[in-house]
Amino acid sequence: MHPRERRSSAGSLWPPPEVRQVCDTYLSMVDEAAPGLVEGLYLHGSLGFGEWYAGRSDVDFVAVTSHRPDSATVRLLRDVHDRVAETFPRPAYDGFYCTWTDLARPTASCPDVPCTLGGTFETQGRLDVNPVTWHELAWHGETVRGARLDDVEIWTDLRVLREYSHGNLSSYWQKQADAIAQFPAEASKPEIVTWFVLGVTRLHHLLATDRLTSKDGAGRHVVDAFGEEWRILAAEALSYRATGERIGVLPDEELAAQLVAFAQLSVRESLALRP
Repeated sequence: MHPRERRSSAGSLWPPPEVRQVCDTYLSMVDEAAPGLVEGLYLHGSLGFGEWYAGRSDVDFVAVTSHRPDSATVRLLRDVHDRVAETFPRPAYDGFYCTWTDLARPTASCPDVPCTLGGTFETQGRLDVNPVTWHELAWHGETVRGARLDDVEIWTDLRVLREYSHGNLSSYWQKQADAIAQFPAEASKPEIVTWFVLGVTRLHHLLATDRLTSKDGAGRHVVDAFGEEWRILAAEALSYRATGERIGVLPDEELAAQLVAFAQLSVRESLALRP
């Protein structure tokens, strides 16, 4: 079994107060709209690694329901999330609804489910229904409501997680690296730098170490994985993620050239780590 690395929030100030506020408000609304439906509420993503940047981070949730909600209940859930988004424009409250049985089985067995991203609610979708989420819950998740995650049956399979991550590199990130090379003017935008550098390096970290990491962890992994020459690029990505500001060491043209080169190198070396 993979070692569990979940941080304990019992008796601590974690999750942060603004996260607790949005979760408490959501639970109050959903309990009023559909009493007894949401039996478990868990957080994953960066919060599970102890990372939070007020005004910039999102809340990634998994709501576990007593049963599969019918169409009338899904309409009620849509209204709940509309009201949550109106009350809390930030942080975004993104996630999906599944059952306890779904968590205990491979993600491929989970049907399309109600989900929400950036204030847009889908009655049937697959937002975050993938092996990464299941493993984040099992190894790093935070409990807001329901049984402690140590006591919840959650499917994990490291081989499948590696295969999924490797497939994501070849099917998605390679195309993005090629697009960056084709449109280098976009490569100096700090949001593009942050998205690509931290996104690909998280996958490299998993394939190299068999351990999940956060976006900040990925930024720290850049130099170890790809070399000292990428330290400033990683610092740019981490700075923008945390503050929304560049450190400004590199002029735009040089920053763009670095990202174009890093994109091809990082995807190639990540794909070399076979699943």
